[in-house]
Amino acid sequence: MKNKLEIKIILSLCFVTIITAVTAVPLQSAHAFSWPCIDRSDGKAPIAVSDDNVYVAWWGNTTGNYEVMFKASNDGGKTFGDKISLSNSTNGTSVEADVAAFGNNVYITYADNKTGDADAYIRTSNDNGKTFGPEFKLTNNSDSSLTSSSLPQGMKSYDNVKTSPYELKVAAEGDNVYVIATGGDKNDTTYQPDVFIRVSNDSGKTFGKDINLSESKGIVSERTEIGVLGDKVFVTWWDKGSDGTDTPLLRISDDRGQTFGDIIDLSANATDSNTTNTTSS
Repeated sequence: MKNKLEIKIILSLCFVTIITAVTAVPLQSAHAFSWPCIDRSDGKAPIAVSDDNVYVAWWGNTTGNYEVMFKASNDGGKTFGDKISLSNSTNGTSVEADVAAFGNNVYITYADNKTGDADAYIRTSNDNGKTFGPEFKLTNNSDSSLTSSSLPQGMKSYDNVKTSPYELKVAAEGDNVYVIATGGDKNDTTYQPDVFIRVSNDSGKTFGKDINLSESKGIVSERTEIGVLGDKVFVTWWDKGSDGTDTPLLRISDDRGQTFGDIIDLSANATDSNTTNTTSS
């Protein structure tokens, strides 16, 4: 199954999204078309540690559909509590789980298509993973500025081309929670994926507007990573040019993800470093 592109799976499992607000902030839609989608069988088991607490999440199929599972240890990994299903997606498939922790708080993000649309979700625990609050949807695929005339030939409507958020990742520091994903900007008619971030400064209760970090129309931006330290946020990704060349890039925020500095080309030497003046806020 790995590395195979299956058309039926693309429409239901590969998503393209902009990470969006949990509460009052209007959610932007994303779009994209064909790129290799995540193989459901290529599951990972992300881990996070905070003091003596160890948290592990994964996705697996034991009931006929993929679910996001979670286990917690509160004694440094000597023992673990019972397995918890966080997605409870009896009518859909849940994949791409990630986990972050800070203090007593645990954050799990994942992608799911149980509503018929591909969406990103987050669940939060405030008691070291013993219990989790309700599921919050981070995306809203129905809010689209696309029209039929703007779609490629053969695409009748936005609903026909929805795919799933992928490379969904979460990081936490203090009260700040950062979610990044690769998805399509609805204003980019080249339909190539960009890298987006949404930030919460109140432990995941609300999220601000999305920021397009890659801003790379016509270029594939993916393979994202995120790191945080104090007020600083570091996001890396790769841009694939039309000639097939890969370029590792970095953007840094010094104000807890409110704004980001220029794009830094990591492949360049110090004497010929090429940064792009694209400060975002």
